[in-house]
Amino acid sequence: MYGVAGGNTQMRLQLLDQPYLRGAHIWSIEAFNVVDIAKSPQGNVLVPAATLQNSFLTLYTTDASNIKGPGEYLNNIPLSCLKTLNNFADPYEFEPFELSGQIISWDKSYITLGAPIGNTVNNSFLFNIGFTFSSNNNTN
Repeated sequence: MYGVAGGNTQMRLQLLDQPYLRGAHIWSIEAFNVVDIAKSPQGNVLVPAATLQNSFLTLYTTDASNIKGPGEYLNNIPLSCLKTLNNFADPYEFEPFELSGQIISWDKSYITLGAPIGNTVNNSFLFNIGFTFSSNNNTN
């Protein structure tokens, strides 16, 4: 999420296309905040824990039972449900949020914020995706 002078007031963040994951069957998704990991691979600070708790993910996917029927089947998943790490006095890890091998159109998926972050520097939402490619898929 780009930082804006005076604070970013965006409430819906469109996800970027993920070329490596095109056609991949998605089995799990995890989300992280700045307490878990300080910076993204691009060097941006991750969103604060409070922002993650107030954000929701909508995925444009194929229907698990009808791969030719795409749509917004997974609506407003609280990102706090995707958080697997507990970094308090007794650290442990929850099981990842599981899917059924749906194929996701990342560029049609988005994050909805319950309130604007107000960031003036770039922040990142960071996800870990569990996936496979089908044997008849020519993508490497």
